[in-house]
Amino acid sequence: MLECFWGAELAAESRWTPTEVDERKRQWHDHSGLFDGVPDDVEWERVALTRDEVLEVLYINWDWWLRLTNGTRRPRDAALNQERDPGDEVIARAAATNPELIAVRVPGSYLVLLEGHVRLTAYAAFPEHLPDELELYLGESPRMAEWCQY
Repeated sequence: MLECFWGAELAAESRWTPTEVDERKRQWHDHSGLFDGVPDDVEWERVALTRDEVLEVLYINWDWWLRLTNGTRRPRDAALNQERDPGDEVIARAAATNPELIAVRVPGSYLVLLEGHVRLTAYAAFPEHLPDELELYLGESPRMAEWCQY
């Protein structure tokens, strides 16, 4: 999962620099910054979600995503609140080969995106390009609600 995370953060369409990714790696190990409160008992697996399930994954509890979605954190609301971007369509068309989204949850509860916000936004803007099922990494912990962004 971590290799997928770091690779996606360094991908061409990412806005993160190698220095920023190195800082994120430090934060992961320290459970600080974006990862403040991520429990140490997260169990990871790859799962396949339907198109509708993917589009129900919530964004992190971060100011930008709250503003873009009018507080809902839902990707479909983000897509409604911004113009359709040709660059997003390129990302959405490549959904089957893009780096996997990474989501977390308390078992049996809603999913929150840990990595892949730009891709998820593109998928919501152009859902017709999403495959019927999309694989992603899912981390579960009974303590996941302790994460600062959950």
